[in-house]
Amino acid sequence: METQSVPEAAGMKHGGGSTSGDFGFFALMAAVLVAVIWVGVLSFEEGMNTEKSKRNGEAWVAWLTDNGAKRFEAGYALSACAGGAAPAAAAATEPLEPSEQAPAAEGEPAAKAAPAAPVPNTWGACLEHIVKATELQHLVNPFTGKPPELVEKCDPADHNLHGDISIEKSVSNPAGSAVPVTISPLVAADAIDSKLQLKLSICDKGAYPIKVAEFEF
Repeated sequence: METQSVPEAAGMKHGGGSTSGDFGFFALMAAVLVAVIWVGVLSFEEGMNTEKSKRNGEAWVAWLTDNGAKRFEAGYALSACAGGAAPAAAAATEPLEPSEQAPAAEGEPAAKAAPAAPVPNTWGACLEHIVKATELQHLVNPFTGKPPELVEKCDPADHNLHGDISIEKSVSNPAGSAVPVTISPLVAADAIDSKLQLKLSICDKGAYPIKVAEFEF
């Protein structure tokens, strides 16, 4: 009896092997998988850097909070950050040489130079001490590998600020004001003779602010 041959399905080849289209599909899927893994790795690293930046911010908050409770005490060691008015260490002007002093009237004592008025410490002088003489000088910005800088504000328009630190102060306005408090950057010229209400933020990868804490210094 004759055996009838079964006609091949249209488009099929002998052996059922993979076609070049199959290999192209597999290559595309592999490329997509690698891209997904790579994006995941980058996202993980970015998240870790942000968390490390938060730890830096928490270290600043801890130091400022701890010293904020001490800096009004007598004999506080870090004089540049002490609260209250700094004692007058010198006269307002250099004392005149005897030959330059105006002669006192007969029977009157010679006039003495007036002592300098006490002046408050400023944030700039305190900050200079902090970054040079405390444990905070060893902090590292995980995005740059350098010490984190204190900036006036985190600005998404400047991605170079990632990992940096911003400190703002809150100042109460007079009673009856439409806005109860004014919030502004803590700058070098600001006096620190009284208690300060501060908010510290860190700048994330996109230089957006992430609040770490509000505290008193």
